[in-house]
Amino acid sequence: MQLSRVTALITLPVAAMLVLAGCSTPSAPDAKPTEKASSSATSKPTSTGSADGEVTEPGAQVGIDEPIVYESQGTDGVTALISAKLTEVTPATADQVAFLKTQFDGGELDGYDITLIRLEMTKVSGDPVAFNSDATSFAPVDADGEKVQEATLIGWDECGSESFTEEFDGGEPITQCYVAAAPAGGKAPAGLMYDGGFTDPNPYDSFDGDPILLIKD
Repeated sequence: MQLSRVTALITLPVAAMLVLAGCSTPSAPDAKPTEKASSSATSKPTSTGSADGEVTEPGAQVGIDEPIVYESQGTDGVTALISAKLTEVTPATADQVAFLKTQFDGGELDGYDITLIRLEMTKVSGDPVAFNSDATSFAPVDADGEKVQEATLIGWDECGSESFTEEFDGGEPITQCYVAAAPAGGKAPAGLMYDGGFTDPNPYDSFDGDPILLIKD
């Protein structure tokens, strides 16, 4: 399979470092502590969200195909309720791993197991949100709710993310895909964390609040 103009970058949550393949490495932003995300992974309430628009409480934990509902805040005061559910957590195939390693040709993925994580999103109600996106409000985590390394490829059809569409405004779901990398033999990626993104106020923040965990059983 050939892909045109695929851009690869890899995110290390501990150091918050971005590495852009084929280019110089940009300066890493200040890393934030991860203690809050770790402590929030225990004794979590179950989800109170549902497709009827009841917003899920901070700190909830849900499993595969169990929806959460959150308020999406876009530009110009746009707000909408979005339902999201974890649908798939699967190891990458040998061919997918081989392709990814050709994109990260500096060896960044050597010694890592790769997992593909898929999230289905549906608009529940609210303002038009076409061309906005909440993909970066979710991040891969292990079964304990700890963030794991995320690799992002722009333009990879087998695992990509997209902006909200006009069809999404009409109720058609979209799927976001995340590529997670964990050291071989270590804790495997198990799902996603919702940290509220740029919501203000943000009770789901992974450092100052309680994120929602969507983790396979």
